[in-house]
Amino acid sequence: MCRICVQYGDGKKWYLNPKNYSDEVIYGEMTKLKVDDTMVGQLLDLKGTIQEIFSTAKRFKYDIGFGEKVDLIFQDLDDDIAQTMREGLPDLMDQAVGGQVVPLEDVEKIIDLNEGDIYMHPCICRKYYGGIEKACCMSLRPLAKDLQKNVGSWDTPNKMVSKEEAKEKLREFDKEGLVHGIFWAPIPVPAEICNCEYPYCIALRGRLHYNVVDAYRKGEYVSLVDPDKCNGCGGTPRCQSKCTFGALKYSPTNGKVSVNQMQCWGCGVCRTACPNNAITLVPREEFPQLKNVW
Repeated sequence: MCRICVQYGDGKKWYLNPKNYSDEVIYGEMTKLKVDDTMVGQLLDLKGTIQEIFSTAKRFKYDIGFGEKVDLIFQDLDDDIAQTMREGLPDLMDQAVGGQVVPLEDVEKIIDLNEGDIYMHPCICRKYYGGIEKACCMSLRPLAKDLQKNVGSWDTPNKMVSKEEAKEKLREFDKEGLVHGIFWAPIPVPAEICNCEYPYCIALRGRLHYNVVDAYRKGEYVSLVDPDKCNGCGGTPRCQSKCTFGALKYSPTNGKVSVNQMQCWGCGVCRTACPNNAITLVPREEFPQLKNVW
């Protein structure tokens, strides 16, 4: 298990620990978290409590292309300033907002642990980077009701959905090849379910472009291919086309797919795409070389 699970999971994965969905943890962590008015804080416009920021309409009001501007700021800044900001981001993500990839079965368990309905709203990552409106983000308690109140009147597909409705949408997203993630705000409060993909996902860009590990951590699993069941889909493997992380390799020699598990994030999207049920997810900790690869 990752260090977050060890610290906050009570023997479980941190996002499956019922304690982290309790009022004691949610409101205790939310009210004590303050983001210092540092250079990093100014860049991300984070002041006050994370709940106040996440539950207002402010984060939906940035212009299309906002994310690209952030990338440009990082690239254009003086080397010393940029280095300072990059060094500060991991601490900010660790304290405030960050996430981890989860497979479909775990994200459905998260839905069950959440108290009350879930607030579905458009993905701000797609808006910032692609000008696309797609309602595929899900806010959990305590953000759901505040977001419904502050953002719900907008002319966008924002709405409260039941647990069963949320699960049905998650299965649809899984078939589309979207990667599921659970985001903390702050650790260990499960606050937001993300269903996104590269190049839109801001968290993925933070990890892949700038190596901010806690922006988006790898999942607790890795994929494993059964060579007896894999037929390579006749040379155009469906699983490979769905993998965001380039972890699947097709061999024309034996006509089968294999997994580079150092590159695998454990999202399980390849498993859903496989028509032969040749791919399973296994706990990352079963592979000694992967225990500390997050």
